[in-house]
Amino acid sequence: MKIVADQDIFAVEEIFQPLGELVPLPGRSISRRDLVDADALLVRSVLTVDRDLLAGTKVRFAGTATSGVDHVDTRWLREAGIAFAHARGANAPAVVEYCLGALARLTLVGCIDRTARRVGVIGAGAIGGRLARKLRTLGYEVIVCDPPLAEAVERSRPNLEPGFEFQSMEAALDCDIVSLHVPLTLAGRHATACMLDADALARLRPGAVLLQTSRGGVVDERALLARLSGGPELHCVIDVWENEPAVNVALADKASLATPHIAGYSEQAKWAAGLMLARQLAAHFDLPQPETDSMEGFPSNLNVRREWIGDDMGHWRIIDHCMALADLSSQFKRRVAADEPGRSLDLIAEEFDRMRKPRSRRRGFSAIRLHGAELLTTRRWSWLADAGFRLQPVR
Repeated sequence: MKIVADQDIFAVEEIFQPLGELVPLPGRSISRRDLVDADALLVRSVLTVDRDLLAGTKVRFAGTATSGVDHVDTRWLREAGIAFAHARGANAPAVVEYCLGALARLTLVGCIDRTARRVGVIGAGAIGGRLARKLRTLGYEVIVCDPPLAEAVERSRPNLEPGFEFQSMEAALDCDIVSLHVPLTLAGRHATACMLDADALARLRPGAVLLQTSRGGVVDERALLARLSGGPELHCVIDVWENEPAVNVALADKASLATPHIAGYSEQAKWAAGLMLARQLAAHFDLPQPETDSMEGFPSNLNVRREWIGDDMGHWRIIDHCMALADLSSQFKRRVAADEPGRSLDLIAEEFDRMRKPRSRRRGFSAIRLHGAELLTTRRWSWLADAGFRLQPVR
């Protein structure tokens, strides 16, 4: 069996080599010519999978190592009899940790008032639902808005019960912090394309925080740039972009934090995504299931620093240290979003893709052993445990 795969899928050779003849290629440049005699195709979000790519090939299985599937024409795949697999939910813990990292950084620099406790989560699927539950555990008041899920719950009750009391978009937008976790959909009663337009953005209160880790195109970037340029103060964290990899450089410059679509990029999340695809591929072709271990068994160590111990912001400093979003954002703005005269979109796109590759070294909280956490206050110790860290006493 021949498997053509994006070479930047994490651990692609280790996970997929045992299943057949693996041909790793640059993701954006995979073409129909590469797939004529291939049995399976594995991609990331950088490649559109549709009739133009697959018609006339032998491909009978297509998989994406991503949670979102807006780059895949799933309807055409069904009509063509091509099996489809995705990794929905695999990156949920990593995105939640990215959001906590963003809150840590903005809290430490004073963009978030420490009394701000109301968070609007728009989209309560695998990622948004997990974030909402985590924030509630950490003491936040969470307003959840998800009209399609609310309707599904109403139809299926009591079989489908996410544990949320769904509220309106207006209620979610009126929070201190608003976090987006919806797919990009272009049609239908609940289409999300440009869901946050100028009117919706105007509802955000002065000094609010907007976290955009869902899909580029969910927010009207021109309207957001106008709000950041001349409207009431807004702190914006952007990880996804409307025309990736061609970033809106002016918007990136105005954002409090700007990153190259890496919110879900922890080692554990990417390993889980690859393994999820491998299992579905093996099942489809009636192959032995892959024998791979979880990465959770190989934790890294972090010692609590002395200066964090007496600091009532010590828990935020630990998360900020682990995520390092300030450094990544600074690097992103310098290399990718530098608004230099005559800078080509191709160069911006190349830098965008280049910056996404090194993030594989990021460790999920559950894979970090935090030594000396008991030296913090009991409240901070408990908070870090709830955030997901392994707490290791000093011996």
